[in-house]
This record gives sequence, C-alpha cells and structure tokens, in this order.
Amino acid sequence: MAAKKILVGSAQHRTYKAVVWGLALLALVLVAFAFNDVGQITLFDNKYNLSLTRINKAIAFIIAILGLQVIIGYTGQIALGQSFFFGLGAYITAYLVQDQNWGYLSTLAVVVPACFIVGVILGLPALRIHGLYLALVTLAFAAIFPSLVRLDQLFDITNGSNGKSVESKLVAPDWLPLDGIAGVLQGIPYFGQFFGDGDLSSREADRVWKYMLFVAVAAVCFWLVANLVKSRPGRAMQAIRDNEASAAVSGVDLARTKSMAFGVGSALGGVGGTVYVMELGIASPDDFSQLLAINFIVGLVVGGVASLPGAVVGGFVIALIPDWASSTQSVGFVPERWLQGPTGTLFLGALLILLTFFLPGGIVAGGRKLKAKFVSLVPQPPDLPNTPTAITTDDAVDDDVDLDAIERANQVQTT
Repeated sequence: MAAKKILVGSAQHRTYKAVVWGLALLALVLVAFAFNDVGQITLFDNKYNLSLTRINKAIAFIIAILGLQVIIGYTGQIALGQSFFFGLGAYITAYLVQDQNWGYLSTLAVVVPACFIVGVILGLPALRIHGLYLALVTLAFAAIFPSLVRLDQLFDITNGSNGKSVESKLVAPDWLPLDGIAGVLQGIPYFGQFFGDGDLSSREADRVWKYMLFVAVAAVCFWLVANLVKSRPGRAMQAIRDNEASAAVSGVDLARTKSMAFGVGSALGGVGGTVYVMELGIASPDDFSQLLAINFIVGLVVGGVASLPGAVVGGFVIALIPDWASSTQSVGFVPERWLQGPTGTLFLGALLILLTFFLPGGIVAGGRKLKAKFVSLVPQPPDLPNTPTAITTDDAVDDDVDLDAIERANQVQTT
C-alpha cells in the first residue's frame, strides 16, 4: 500500500496537524484522570504500576533530556554532567520554598539564570577540549555534586545527607472544574470505568493539578527550544555539530555559540530539577549521582538524538523501564531466577544495545519510518520566477527581425 502524500502547507496538511495535536491533547487529559490513582497495565501475566506520580517524575526527566538535546543533539558537544544542574535546580527550589517561603513556580526566576550562568562557566572547557576529554570533565561535575551538598558548610541550606524536605503542597484551585471533567469521562460507555467513580478526592485533585502544571512547564520549554533550533543561533549550533571548522570559516562565533548551548541546556536541567522537587517534596543527594547523569544519556540515545519528541520517549524510558523491569515475574523462555534482583539496569542496558543495532536513530526514528509507510509529507516546491522563452531564429524569419540582435538576446538570457 502506497503512503498517502500530503503537501506541506496545504489545507490537508493543516487538517492533519490539527488532528494530531487534538489527539495529543486528548491523550494528556485522559492520562490525567485515568492514572490519578495507582493504575496497572498487564502484559504477559506481568502487572506494571503506572500513576501520575511516576508520570510527573518522567516529565522532570523529559525536561532535563531536552537540555541535553540542545547541548549534544544540536551542538554536538559531549556533556555528561546534566545531573549536576538537575540537582542544583532541585536544591535551589527546595531552599527557596522551605526556608524563604517562595512559591514553587516563582523559584524558576532564580533557578533558570543561576543554572544558565553556572552552565556557561562549566562549559568553558568545551572551548578548548573535545570528545572523550570533555565527557570526562563534565562527568566529574556530576560525580562531585552529592559530596558537595553534604559539606558541613552548606548544612543549613542542604540539610546534608538527610536531604532538603519541602512541606509546602500544591493545592488544586477551586475554580478548576476537575470534578465536572471526571464526571464526563466516567459517563463514557464501556470506558468510563477507567476514570474512577464519583468526585475526585482532594489528594487526587491535587495530583491532577500538579500534572497539568508540569505539562504546561514542559510545553513552554519545548516551544522555546523549537524556536531556538529554527533561529539563527540554532542554525549556528547545528553548523558546529556538523563541521566545526566549516562553521568557523562561515563566520560562526564558536565560543559564544557553545557557551550559549551549555547555558540553555543547563537551565533546562535546572527546570527539570524544580519539577522533580515539586513532585517528590524532597531533594536528596543520592538522587543526583553520576548514575542519573548516565541515565539521562541513555534516555537521549534511546529516544533519539537531535529529536524533540525523542526527549519525551527517553524521559518515560528511564522513569518507567527500571521500575517495570523489577516488577517482571515471567518472560517466556527466560529463567525465573534471572529476573530476581536488580534487573532494571539489565533491561535498560539490553534495550540500549538492541536499539543501537536495529534502531540507531532511536525509537522516534523508528516511529517515523513506520509512519512514512502510511503518511508522507511532501515539501512545498519553491516558487520559481517566470523565465522568458528564448527567441528562436526560425520564429523570427517571417517577421524580418535582425538575426544578430536575436542571438545577442539569447546570450544575455543564458548568462
């Protein structure tokens, strides 16, 4: 079956985009009310828990991986220290909310510029070193962060090894018609049972409200990065990724562009840390180790490098796969004793190896190949200027036109 071709910019293409965005928004709403309490997905006699708490945690990871897309995917700089900025944003938010009585979202006014400035400073090695050496330097920052927040000199701010707890809670506003929406969904024939029964409890309403806030924050981050990628600085970043020497010859300021990329990516990591604390209510040093930095890289590769949707896939992979793997009790021909113990890392590593061989572009690239079998977007052809038709001598014989003048006119058109 041949793929349906849709001309980009046409009315059909606009309808196609409207349908896709409409389905995406509908899915976001359905997820909010279907998993506001702990739900379960059953696959091959294995039950996997899914709740808004895990989804919100995945959103925090998604924003952090989006920052890595800016640094690694679109600029080509190997950075393994994203957990440093994830933790920095988390601790700044926890301190301002708990000790200074700030609102959660208002802390972004400090988190974003602070992580941006620190990211620019820590990104200075990228101006001198490349490849493996840059990776090792950035990984060192991720390795020292847990020890840094345990320092006695910072105990009043970070609370040391105990972690910084936040007592402030996000409460759903009264004007939001969550009960009405839940009632509509519960009234859907055959499917209403998946959305609970009756009005939401205060705890369930608060979960849905937090989820909506996190989705809004993530949407703003994706919108900003999408516009950055299409802008002149974004094209400069991609030029550095493709060929740094050619970019420099073309007039790209390498130092400024690399520093900006590190700053933007680090700021997004900080925003992810803020979302993480908003959900869990605590910033603990063990949550921001170099293992988390490696998991961010795994999520980036599994989802797809230089792909905004790849950040979404990668965030869910590192948030769900380790937990789900540890819940797996039986997998066909796999001996049961192999599934005992910490199997999450094993499954995540196996998934990465398989994707490297069979889907080197990540899950999103595989999805695009599959979609291309059914729908193909054809670029709009450029508008070409009307080219005058060359005058031939045969046309001019009957009109008694100067043949030399015709020849000179044709030469002008050719040049």
